[in-house]
Amino acid sequence: MYTKEEMIIFSILYSEVILGKFVRQKYDSELLYLLLKTSIAENMNVFNDMEKTSVLEKAGREYIKTYPKKDLGKRMEIIENLFSNFDYDGYMKKAKKELSLAEENNINIVTLLDKNYPKNLKELSVPPFVLYYKGYLPQDRELERSLAIIGTRTPDKKYGNRIAKNLGEILLNRGWWNISGLATGCDEYGHIGSLGATGAILGQGLATDLFPEKNRDLAKKIIENNGFLMSELPPSTKSINIYFVLRNRLQSGLTKGIFVVETSDNSGTLHTVKYSLEQGRETYVLDVREVADLRGEEVVRGNIKLLDEREKIAGNVTISKKLKEKIIGIKKLRDFENILMSKEKSLDINILVESNKVQEKLW
Repeated sequence: MYTKEEMIIFSILYSEVILGKFVRQKYDSELLYLLLKTSIAENMNVFNDMEKTSVLEKAGREYIKTYPKKDLGKRMEIIENLFSNFDYDGYMKKAKKELSLAEENNINIVTLLDKNYPKNLKELSVPPFVLYYKGYLPQDRELERSLAIIGTRTPDKKYGNRIAKNLGEILLNRGWWNISGLATGCDEYGHIGSLGATGAILGQGLATDLFPEKNRDLAKKIIENNGFLMSELPPSTKSINIYFVLRNRLQSGLTKGIFVVETSDNSGTLHTVKYSLEQGRETYVLDVREVADLRGEEVVRGNIKLLDEREKIAGNVTISKKLKEKIIGIKKLRDFENILMSKEKSLDINILVESNKVQEKLW
């Protein structure tokens, strides 16, 4: 249906959409994904001149059904123009360059069509068309025990980094993965504590100079200790702010939940919180409301507002009261560890049931 190179073309188009190439025409990644999804369901290829018209029409109907409040008109006009005059040879040349770059830099590739593509990510409204990664990619069963330790890049000196590192150690010792973003501060110390079972999702291609520069040695240690670096962006793609915002949806999407250590009320961490809640993931927030020397600190103002239904977030991220009700406040790490123990028992029971079903089939 689609070759690996053609799936890379989709990931190139996605990166161009987000970069702003199509912003004025109100073209978006949701329609691009529905185009792929529809063509797969119909066993068609949108790059095939004989099939593209039918695929575009069906994708348009699916878009109206999925996003009834969004205007399809201009979006469909632009995507029709894109594919009616599509420079297939030009994009195939780009895809082959990205593939060669991946091979030169020991970057592995998993497409949305591959069997080992993580099932957690398939649940997203726009899953990555391609995953580019270095190191070890955890299997679905391992990802059943995974969280993202996240927070501000500038935590307070007394609590933030220490708690993030302690959380990482708890996850590691209990056999859980920590999948975060390699940012300085809370992300960084969560990775340090969980070396041996940690991965980082980046807002850039894996063949570019890693950002932040401060954590390049940590990135190497992550790979050397059975971890991974991952991106949905083609290897040559350089980092820009919007890519970091969008990768946040993958931190919560790939895992079973997030743990917010510290965040202000205008931090990028709040994007991940919103993604996590909308995706139905467990969303834990460190409850600092009874910590006297933190209550007035800007660095935890987001923690307080997330846990207080009466408070509104001051930044550009809007989280409804209904979503905030799903947030779980954690006052002590011991309480969090007890939650993990409870979840582990449930997971072990499910594994046992699945094993028994397999045995019954064998007999």
